[in-house]
Amino acid sequence: PELPFLPILSWGWALVSGGGHAVSPILARAWGCSLQFLRASFPPSDESDEGDDGEIHNPAFGLHDEFDASSPVVALNWLGKRSLVYLTMSNEFTLIDTVIMTMQERLDFSGIKLVYAEFALSGTNSQLSGAAARTTFMNSIRSNDNRLLILCQEGIKQITVMGMREQIKSLEDGGQWLEALALALDHYESSISSQEDRRRSPTSMRHSGAMASSSLTEDEIWMAELLMRYLTLAIDNAPESSQLEMSYASGKASSQMNFAQSHFEMLSGVCIEFCVVTRRLDLLFGPIFRCFYEARFINVFLDVMETYVLNDKLTYIAPEAMVMFVAHCRDMKELSMVERCLLHMDCSLMDFDSILTLLKKNSLYTGLLHVYSSGLDDYVSPLEILFDAIFDLADEAEGIHAERRSHGTPKSKFEQYGYKALLYLKYCFEGKSFPKGSAIAPEERVQSLLQELFTLLLTETASPPRPSANTPNPPVSQGIRSLSYPYLRALILIDAQAFLDCLAIVFDDPVAQFLENAIENQLAVDYAPDMLLEREHSDESGLEISRPNNDGKLPNRQRIIDTLSSLIMVDVSSDIMSSFRHSDSKKQLMLLSIKAKDAFLDFLPKYLKLGVVQTSASLTTEVFKRMCSKSGSSESEIVSLLQALPRSSYELDEVLRTIEQAKSTRGSLFLHKAGVSMTLDRPEMSIQCQHHFNRSIDCYLIDSDEEFRKGVFAYVMKECSSGNSNEASSSSTYFQGIVLRRLPELIKLDAVHAAELVGEMYVGRLNMIISSLEKLDSGRVAYSFLDAVISGKLSKIDTVASQELLANLTSNHHQKYLTLMAHFQPDRVYQYLSTNQGYRLKDALELCQKRKIADASAYLLERMGDVSGALQLMLQTLDTRLVTLRNIFLENDAKNKSFASRRAFNSKLSTLQNEVTEKEKS
Repeated sequence: PELPFLPILSWGWALVSGGGHAVSPILARAWGCSLQFLRASFPPSDESDEGDDGEIHNPAFGLHDEFDASSPVVALNWLGKRSLVYLTMSNEFTLIDTVIMTMQERLDFSGIKLVYAEFALSGTNSQLSGAAARTTFMNSIRSNDNRLLILCQEGIKQITVMGMREQIKSLEDGGQWLEALALALDHYESSISSQEDRRRSPTSMRHSGAMASSSLTEDEIWMAELLMRYLTLAIDNAPESSQLEMSYASGKASSQMNFAQSHFEMLSGVCIEFCVVTRRLDLLFGPIFRCFYEARFINVFLDVMETYVLNDKLTYIAPEAMVMFVAHCRDMKELSMVERCLLHMDCSLMDFDSILTLLKKNSLYTGLLHVYSSGLDDYVSPLEILFDAIFDLADEAEGIHAERRSHGTPKSKFEQYGYKALLYLKYCFEGKSFPKGSAIAPEERVQSLLQELFTLLLTETASPPRPSANTPNPPVSQGIRSLSYPYLRALILIDAQAFLDCLAIVFDDPVAQFLENAIENQLAVDYAPDMLLEREHSDESGLEISRPNNDGKLPNRQRIIDTLSSLIMVDVSSDIMSSFRHSDSKKQLMLLSIKAKDAFLDFLPKYLKLGVVQTSASLTTEVFKRMCSKSGSSESEIVSLLQALPRSSYELDEVLRTIEQAKSTRGSLFLHKAGVSMTLDRPEMSIQCQHHFNRSIDCYLIDSDEEFRKGVFAYVMKECSSGNSNEASSSSTYFQGIVLRRLPELIKLDAVHAAELVGEMYVGRLNMIISSLEKLDSGRVAYSFLDAVISGKLSKIDTVASQELLANLTSNHHQKYLTLMAHFQPDRVYQYLSTNQGYRLKDALELCQKRKIADASAYLLERMGDVSGALQLMLQTLDTRLVTLRNIFLENDAKNKSFASRRAFNSKLSTLQNEVTEKEKS
């Protein structure tokens, strides 16, 4: 289809994007809204050709780049090597840079009447029509020596193309400073920055105030001069500042609008933004910083600078500026702002000597930890500095004896610094940087870091306090610093539970590598502090705590637990008390010691179960005491710990006494069973063995779970049947006697399993057992036992035992069973009589008649041949029951006063009486 607009062409030797620094023959073509750059390429000449054969070699055109205009293009022309201008139907005159393909300027030509030409689509029509004509301005615009000649209807106009500096200078002369600075930044980002990116990292900055002029380009120097001219002019023409100075001097913000402050805030933002974009921090913290300082508006500059730092636009602050920034934050009572800013800065660019001195002087320990670890890869030195502050505060007015927090914000500096140290350790143990929480890289650094931290924590003696200007003589160590293992003691006093939680992170880390114990399976012993110190330097321990390990492994967990035990589980001695001056500190120390013991005893069970550590017998007993007294502890936790511990690691009687007082039946059962096993083959301890066996039965019987209680039968059977040695056989005899005495309780628990037990062990004493059971609970126990045997319940689980017992039952036993059944369950008598033959008929009939069991009596009369007597008994029974039923209905009818009910009842009763009479006659 025919295009509605004529194509526009323009030749030029130009620079285009991707074409390097060499000019190329480029044909610019516009057709409608589409603009294309076509690069001409000529065929290679053949050097073997001699002379000119007259052949014309036409170039080939390839599409290099293209873009779309906002409306159809009617004029097009090259302007220099890297600029192209075009005019659209909407009278927009646009200048573009063909290298970076960006628009440099746009003018409105709607007021300029250009000369144009119109062409007809067909040569046969001599008159042009609006629909058939095409308009072009191609010959109305020409370029020459960086000038544009515009052919207008009234004459020729000239447009001079100004360079970037000339444009900025023009804006500067017109007082449009912000527009000039903005244009300078655009020029920097489009040309200077792209050139520098090829020479350095995009994030690099010039930080040195003594930057050599040779390292700066001519454009950079010129742009810096432009900014300084603007700054000087803005300061010289600033509003009055008396009110602002007064507000900063008093440390309070003025409630009225202060034009001077707003002016300098705007000025600070312009300077900082300009220097950040152009990467001229040497200019920012050099001449510009001094200008604000001399103008006495440095605080405004620092406030604006803070915003840029917190938004990660400014990652470096010069030492001089940092000193003033810290002083400003201190005056505003917002020193924490310094630390927040440090977290957004690049530590590798800092002047460490000055910044670290500044942080120490102002006690900014979060920033100190961050700068040391991120900038110097040193995680231990800042922690030592923080511990020095904790040691100094421990016995001061806000030290140990100060009021402690209750699940809230720390109230004293001692707590603030202490919890900061704990949080720092937690981050390091988790392999995270403090306080950002990013992962520490590489992973191998985490293992070496853990070793360094444990070496510090397990240091026996702390370095003495550093002398200050007020104390020229070396100060004497006191307080926590003077005690053994001061770093561990400090953390325990701050929050033993939190410290042990941090320690658990390392203990539970599957990647952490610990030194193995030199002596495997050695029994744990009590470690008093002096004994622990003796072992510390012993070659037998296989570990040197005070010196780092060459292989990068951590101290073994056993030694760490032993050290903590020596610090926590001992009573607070007078030597420790004398290290603190305040009496309140001593009281608080006692309270903290109790809390630390509870936390330590809560910490140990997990690792005792895993078998990675062992404790002394006395400490294990304390662990069980804590588990039994702690709210929320379950019986299963106690049992699982008992199952995991070797029996030699605790005193059975002590632990048993503790668990029995806590009414932990299953824990007691485990220990009593252990006691039976330990004393079974020792005749001299037969009394203790019998006691443990008897108490084991008690533990089973008092348990709340019925199914678990029934486990007593399997246990009793197992213990009573073991007899491989003479001592064991003797014990089995004792056990059988105990079981025989406890048989009534076992029958009440489960008569069937108890009967099975009797069938296995006491068949020969069956008559004696039944006789003794008759005297208990009015014979109910004996009845339960006999019923389990005679009713066939036992035969369902143990046929052999059932046959043995049935074979040894006599008619007296059956008669006794029938007597007890008539007493406890008379409704079962008829069923028993009709299915069994092992009873005496006469005695059974007397019993049933005595107990007035009609159906059983009638059955027995019938078996004895007295059928008439049996029928008479049944009819009498039926009549009696009908009378009873009538009385019940009459009582109910009297209550309801219903005549209809009474009449219906009488009719039904008459019918029943007639039926009885008919039966009697027959």
